[in-house]
Amino acid sequence: MGWTTEQQQVIDLRNRNLLVSAAAGSGKTAVLVERIIQKILDKRHPVDIDRLLIVTFTNAAAAEMRERIGAAIEKALEQEPENVHLQKQQTLLHNAQITTIHSFCLYVIRNYFHRIELDPDFRVAEEGELKLLKSDVLDAVLESYYEQGKPEFLALSETIATGKTDEPLKEAILKLYEFAMSYPWVEQWLEDCKAPYQVKSLEEFETLPLAKELEIYLGELAGQWKAQMEKSRNISMESDGPQMYTPLLEQEAAVMGQVVSCSTYQQYYEAIRGISFGRLPGARKFEGDVQKKDQVQKLRNEVKASVKKITEQFFFQAPEMIVEELGKNEPIVAMLIEVTLAFEKAFSEKKREKNMLDFNDLEHFALQILVDKEKKEPTKTAVELQKNYEEIMIDEYQDSNYVQETILKSVAGEAQKRNNMFMVGDVKQSIYRFRMARPELFMEKYHTYTSEESDNQKIDLHKNFRSRPQVLETVNDVFYKIMKEDIGNITYDPQAALYPGAQFKEAEPGMFDTEVLVIEPDSENQDTKERELEAKAVGNNIRKLMGHQLVTDKETGELRSVRYSDMVILLRSLNGWSDTFVKILGEMGIPVKATTGTGYFSAMEVQTALNLLRVLDNPRQDIPMAAVLASPIVGLNGEELAIIRTEFPEQKFYEAVMQYRLEEDSQEKKTALSKEKQKRLMRFLELLEKYRFKISYTPIHDLLYQVLEETGYMAYVYALPGGEVKKANLEMLMEKAIAYENTSYRGLFHFIRYMEQLQKYEVDFALADVGEQENVVQIMSIHKSKGLEFPVVFVSGLGKMFNTQDIREKIVLHPQLGIGMDYLDVKRRVKTPGITRQFLARKTGMENTGEELRVLYVAMTRAKEKLILTGTMKKAEEKLSGMMSVEMADGFLSFLTRLGTNTFLSFLLQAFFCYGEKYPITILKQAELEKEEEKQVVTDTLTQLEVLAQLQQRDEIQAEQIEQRLSYEYPFAEEEDMKTKVSVSEIKHRAMDRIMAEETMETEQKAEKEFEHYIPAFMEGVQEENLGAKRGTATHRILECYDFTKEPEELASQLEQMVEEKLVEPEMVELVDKNKLQKFLESSLARRMQQAAKNGKLYREKPFVMGETAKDVLVDSKSQEMVLIQGIIDVFFEEEGEMVLLDYKTDRIRTGKELAERYRAQIQLYKSAIERATGKKVKEQLLYSFCLSEVVEL
Repeated sequence: MGWTTEQQQVIDLRNRNLLVSAAAGSGKTAVLVERIIQKILDKRHPVDIDRLLIVTFTNAAAAEMRERIGAAIEKALEQEPENVHLQKQQTLLHNAQITTIHSFCLYVIRNYFHRIELDPDFRVAEEGELKLLKSDVLDAVLESYYEQGKPEFLALSETIATGKTDEPLKEAILKLYEFAMSYPWVEQWLEDCKAPYQVKSLEEFETLPLAKELEIYLGELAGQWKAQMEKSRNISMESDGPQMYTPLLEQEAAVMGQVVSCSTYQQYYEAIRGISFGRLPGARKFEGDVQKKDQVQKLRNEVKASVKKITEQFFFQAPEMIVEELGKNEPIVAMLIEVTLAFEKAFSEKKREKNMLDFNDLEHFALQILVDKEKKEPTKTAVELQKNYEEIMIDEYQDSNYVQETILKSVAGEAQKRNNMFMVGDVKQSIYRFRMARPELFMEKYHTYTSEESDNQKIDLHKNFRSRPQVLETVNDVFYKIMKEDIGNITYDPQAALYPGAQFKEAEPGMFDTEVLVIEPDSENQDTKERELEAKAVGNNIRKLMGHQLVTDKETGELRSVRYSDMVILLRSLNGWSDTFVKILGEMGIPVKATTGTGYFSAMEVQTALNLLRVLDNPRQDIPMAAVLASPIVGLNGEELAIIRTEFPEQKFYEAVMQYRLEEDSQEKKTALSKEKQKRLMRFLELLEKYRFKISYTPIHDLLYQVLEETGYMAYVYALPGGEVKKANLEMLMEKAIAYENTSYRGLFHFIRYMEQLQKYEVDFALADVGEQENVVQIMSIHKSKGLEFPVVFVSGLGKMFNTQDIREKIVLHPQLGIGMDYLDVKRRVKTPGITRQFLARKTGMENTGEELRVLYVAMTRAKEKLILTGTMKKAEEKLSGMMSVEMADGFLSFLTRLGTNTFLSFLLQAFFCYGEKYPITILKQAELEKEEEKQVVTDTLTQLEVLAQLQQRDEIQAEQIEQRLSYEYPFAEEEDMKTKVSVSEIKHRAMDRIMAEETMETEQKAEKEFEHYIPAFMEGVQEENLGAKRGTATHRILECYDFTKEPEELASQLEQMVEEKLVEPEMVELVDKNKLQKFLESSLARRMQQAAKNGKLYREKPFVMGETAKDVLVDSKSQEMVLIQGIIDVFFEEEGEMVLLDYKTDRIRTGKELAERYRAQIQLYKSAIERATGKKVKEQLLYSFCLSEVVEL
């Protein structure tokens, strides 16, 4: 493979910290793997693979990286099969640290747990269990504070949790906790959050990082105001411009210039509060360019609106009053931090108590091991590890956080004056801010590292080897206008742009051009949702593409017709969207699959199963009970449920159902419900009672399986369309139950709560996947698509507004600037806007918009050959006709335009408008889509009629083939449920069942009366036990431990010795009948055993596994398949070169013949096993019955 100059540099450069900014499709993974291979193969300084620490973002990426490196080593070995170094690398690869950051942290903790006094027997907790534990611990912490009743805490509660519940307070504490945990020094970060609220004067306020950031923001904003006003003035001064506006615009631009010269909050307060805008002169007689007049007004109006908004947000009261309000909030903020730290401490203690860690613990414990908290320097352990690593390689560096950065720097070679960090990423693809990713870390290095040769060097990879030039041109054109560092963290300039690196075959002109579809719903549209209209538009476009679109075949490199599997629909959020698209496209006959990652809890069958469990736990829950009765399990409709409810209006719903059951024989009830429905209701209520009794001793997964099988619900969902997925969803619920049973929680109530917590905190799961369908259109989220590529990409749902939930909350958090909140006078119930909250909300909003731009960049760069952008917009035609884009001197849309944009579609349209006719925008009106749909219905109906006409002409040969296929019976049906391994006991039970079916046996209790528990044992407070089975176990254990070389008279002393040596429990000795045991030991058989024991020929409790044909060992089986038989032989001994087989039996029986018939099959298997294992003949097969005190021969 030929590498570009920049790629070759990345592969070759050594002995420096290297930052690689790798644009989308630039082959960064291939380059990273090649760098690793070249380091391994270096003739002068070869490096062992386990001397590299390679950190990736996901386990899947780590596995792929390991596979690629393994393949490269194998390829090198084919050329040099005798190369010992390469052979060594192949061996070392399995233990090489190609890992995620959390796996590396786990490695550090497992190896150095003693440095932090951690119990090494810890486990990494499951996410659902952690949610439950967090909730429980937080409830306990808050309960404690409520009991103490501190005024500051009550004020905090009143400020945040203003409604009937304290959920907002809980959410604020948990969010603050998560923010704090993304920093290396949690307590220090939280302590720093108090600083803005502890200032005593305006001068002190000016020194705060928050004030500095605010002043920088106001300075940038004032610069934008000035630039826009000057642009307005310049346009007005042109020959065909609105020159009557020039004097006023000149004056207003000068005012903005004065604002730009401000440097303190006080100065900005005075200057911005002093801004006033005059009235523009009338323009009735204006004969110049109307568009220029509109541009001037647009630019000026943006500035006016921005000034007004800034005044309301940051200058709503005098600076002195702001300082005073901050001071009033200090005790509330201090209390919030105190409660958060109390929660952090209690949560840590609870995790330690349960000996489990979460991902935050992995990072912070590793940090504790590797970095000295006081000195902020690497510990001795870190210095040891530094010697192990030649280079630290970090993939997807833009998604690191501060803790991860500190950990990885601690094991790098800085302390030894070695520059050995290799970081690769693309800040334009940093889309994990919600996971506390900090792209600022990448940008800080990007701005400080040099492009020239140095110890800290950066390299840009901007050639794209994925996409056609048409796709890259669209991406570049859009982001040249909208992505700038003031909002998007990086300025999209020629250095950041994408350049074609791949060769494609050309087709007819326009085939690969980007398409922009804007769907306009009717203003009076009530019935059809906007999402459905967009899905129909996408479906129509897919149909058109299937008719003429060509794409490049991955294998041959030649153009071929597009397939459904070449297409993907990317959505910002799948919630509510993917279901609609799947439904509409499915109705249009387009095969489609949503790679959701969510939607599990909303699946009908999962909801029904959970409601069934809720009813089992507590049937007095009206909604779950009604849901189960209305489900196919019982099948009552709304009217029938209403009848039951109204029959007994004074009672609770469950009581009404039970009362209805008691009075089922009355005539009225018979007319209310059909006999079939009555029967199903009665059967369900009987099952309910039965399984409620089982709850206390049945594992939840087993309980769920049994109840789904017995109600027939599992079979029902399997028979539905898409039944495989639905059945797999229920099986996944059972797996979740097994996972829950491995946590520290127990019981059905807690399992239901566990699942509810997962739903509440949006820990959703993907619907079960039952295998890949090849030729389908995929639907996935933009986040899920990162790292993937598709020939044809629809980026849809572009009209959806950005999520601003986090900036509308009562407490706004920012990673650098801390906590922002308004002030609430608790006594007067008056809220005053807080400058901290106002600024942090604005700052967070800008950063969120920057993240959305990066998400759009990721979405658009997934396309290899064809990009189609779709979104809905009300009154689209009207809005587009009035839309204009004003570029600033640097070529970008104005800062205020970009800041005020809240949908992807608006960003795209304003960018496209800068290029005139280059990007035609297609407006699809609802009426057009409906007309297209009607046409398709007619076409489909005609096609169906043709098919029906053909079917009416019977083809005899075809009919016979159909008959054969439908009547086919699988010849090996018996083997479907056959176990590949069975125990001898199981075979014995099958034989006994057959015997019992043939003859009526009297109950065994007549042989020896046992005390019967007429009252269930659990009600007596004792454990119910099978005494007969326990007596048999005790007898076998004592005979296993008994020394046959000694005389029978020593039985008592042997029993004492067994107890003393803890070979048997005292209770076992009490259970056995010592007289019968003594009688056996004095028998002639026991004497023979004694002699064998003295000769070393007595063998006891010998396990075996052997293969037999199923028909030879399983009752009624005719199968020739081999099954494995496993068992344990009580005793056999060698006598005169042949074997004697003996089995002890404590069964209560009347005759030896009865015992022989019962165990004949079992003894035959034992005999076969002994003869195969020893190669010696079994001359005698004996049973010893302790009930009869006699030997039974077979």
